[in-house]
Amino acid sequence: MTTRDELFPGTDPTATAHREFDWSSTSLGPVEQWPAALVSAIRTVLPSEVGMLLWWGDDLVQIFNHAYTPMAGELFPKAVGQRAQDCWNFAWDAIGPLADEALSGTAVHRRRERFLLNRFGYVEETYFTFSYSPIFGDDGGVNGVFVATSDVTQEVLTERRLATLRDLGTVSVTADAGVASVCRAAVARLSENPDDVPYAAAFLGTDDGPAQVASFDTADGVLRTADLREVTSRVAASGVAETVAIGPTSALVQPLLASSDAPTGVLVTGTSELRRVDDQYRVFLELVAARITTALTDAHSYAAERRRAEQLEELDADKTRFFENVSHEFRTPLTLMLGPLDAVLSDASGHLDDRHVQALQSARRSALRLQKLVDTLLDVARADAGEMRPDPEPTDAAALIGDAVGLFRDSTDRAGLELTVDTDTGGALLDLDRALWTHLVMNLVSNAVKFTTEGSIRVTLRCPVADDGSRRLVLEVADTGPGVPESDRRRIFERFYQVSGVTGRSREGSGVGLSLVSDIVTALGGTVEVTENVPRGTVFTVAVPATVATAGPDAVTPTDLVTELGARYVGEAEQWRPVGSDEARSTQAPPTDGQRRVLLVEDNADMRRYVTGLLEDQGWHVTATDEVDTALATARATPPDIIVSDIMLPGRSGLSLVDEARSDGRLVRVPIVLVSARTGSAQVIEGLRIGADDYVVKPFQPAEFVARVRVHLELARLREQLLGDAQREISSLRIALDSRSVLSQAVGLIMAQENVGPDRAFEIIAKRSQTDNVKARILAAQVVDDFVRELD
Repeated sequence: MTTRDELFPGTDPTATAHREFDWSSTSLGPVEQWPAALVSAIRTVLPSEVGMLLWWGDDLVQIFNHAYTPMAGELFPKAVGQRAQDCWNFAWDAIGPLADEALSGTAVHRRRERFLLNRFGYVEETYFTFSYSPIFGDDGGVNGVFVATSDVTQEVLTERRLATLRDLGTVSVTADAGVASVCRAAVARLSENPDDVPYAAAFLGTDDGPAQVASFDTADGVLRTADLREVTSRVAASGVAETVAIGPTSALVQPLLASSDAPTGVLVTGTSELRRVDDQYRVFLELVAARITTALTDAHSYAAERRRAEQLEELDADKTRFFENVSHEFRTPLTLMLGPLDAVLSDASGHLDDRHVQALQSARRSALRLQKLVDTLLDVARADAGEMRPDPEPTDAAALIGDAVGLFRDSTDRAGLELTVDTDTGGALLDLDRALWTHLVMNLVSNAVKFTTEGSIRVTLRCPVADDGSRRLVLEVADTGPGVPESDRRRIFERFYQVSGVTGRSREGSGVGLSLVSDIVTALGGTVEVTENVPRGTVFTVAVPATVATAGPDAVTPTDLVTELGARYVGEAEQWRPVGSDEARSTQAPPTDGQRRVLLVEDNADMRRYVTGLLEDQGWHVTATDEVDTALATARATPPDIIVSDIMLPGRSGLSLVDEARSDGRLVRVPIVLVSARTGSAQVIEGLRIGADDYVVKPFQPAEFVARVRVHLELARLREQLLGDAQREISSLRIALDSRSVLSQAVGLIMAQENVGPDRAFEIIAKRSQTDNVKARILAAQVVDDFVRELD
């Protein structure tokens, strides 16, 4: 016989409840009368760490272990010894058939089975994984049921809610039509989980308060309540979430902050009647609002980016139109400039002196350079608008490239550079866009001439045939210039990008030449790359698909086109001539006595000649240089009366000249006038800060320019005169002090010799001076000298 204390040992609440229960009130009777099979089954159930329940007898009286007690919830301890049907009556429609199946001798196993249980005072959605195992007696009949069970409710809820959050995470990817679309998509995702979100609605802020943009299920009816309308307005204004009781459940009203701290809208999410709003449930709803907020932020960012892209497109279109309009506007005055200049120059022989002819030639070169810039702007506009389309025609590629490069021969010879051209295309005519190829070659060669100060420039052209019979036209331009740093090689083809710190013949340039090369190569369907020319320099390689022409060349020869386009490039290269190449300057006479000396620093040859003429017309002697180091050496050897320097120079800028001159005692007082093409630029301000006396902005009026130089020359002359007068006054004062010192010494000697006071001693010297007709200073010196000799 087994007693209750022996069968239900332990101090836990479950064991205690089983010991204290009156089992005689059940169909099982007193514990001491229970059959051995029941006792054995109980002793199997109670020690288990798995929640286990034992149903015994016809009434299915319940006995369970302590691991099962939490699953009973508030039904414990009443569930102890209770009939299964009475304990689980609200779910017996689902549980009863499973129990009957086990009682019939068939084991039952279920995973994540959903039951609506009333364990905590309300009907609750729960999920269990369990098995019902029949307990057979000696007679083969079923005496009871073993129930091994696990409560997996939180596991199921967590997976279900995570799936909803993942679905909401896709809204930011798929919804790109604006914040209202995001709200509608998000609410649609929530409607797929009515167990956790039975209803929902989204509001967006308007001038009249939150306006509903999306909802599902019973939300419309719920949201018509006056209290909830007030809450949504309050949450939209404060940005603080609130919980509102609605019927048997509640709704969480949360702000949607989107891209700023101010709420963009409000989200209302209802809660399930079958779940209490515990911490896990509330965190889930807060994460829902956070995901929608992220989606709204993405929508705001997408909309902002789209507006920015549209603005950039409009700006780009405006820029293209501006380039086209300005370029076309320039063409008329350029035509009116170049036409008369060409006419005058063609008839200049015998009518104009050399100086006027040179001035007209400089004007023509500048006009051609401006025309090249205008054409470049048009090409840039065409490239940006995608309108740079090749117009191929049968062409002798070798002759075209040879003629284009040959136009630079005079410029390279004058600069002391070796220019070699090696073209071999097999003699076949190729279909080429002559204008694009001419611009391409001349841009690369003029770039090489500009940055190569010594050495050579090599141009090669080949047209290799691949194994499949296709051809490529490969142009290579190699120079011995300063090279392009590897870090800049990927950027030199960008619009307006210029490599810093690279020396050349000039700092002038728009920064679009190489970008235009890239645009042309792209239009031709080819590639361009820059590599190092060992041991020094740069190699530009252009490779473009080529086809052999099937027709003969037209009447327009490549030479005609090259001559027309090349004058603009060559005219620009002529402006980079070094000072030593100007034969007229090499015979200049040295300055005469009293002639004002001006040191001019300017890298543009035409501008150098022009300014030199303006200054020499004033009777001043001009020494011209084209870079800072030579200018400083010249100034230190023979300090000039004034220095006139451009700011943008090859190598070091004019600012370096100012800085070094102001640190040199020989040049510290020499006035310096800077010339700049940029009004109010930071460089000009910096130049004045470190000691420049003035600056002149290009283009300038000749009379104003000369007047400003003259002012600084006169100021410098006056300053030196005042300093000279001051020095003479200092010298006279020193003599006077010296004289006074000698006179004092003589007075002191007479005072000692004659034993008289200072007034009487001075009176003696004055009387002797009048008697001997000798100046008092000389007489005093004699007295001192006599005294010194007596000492000897």
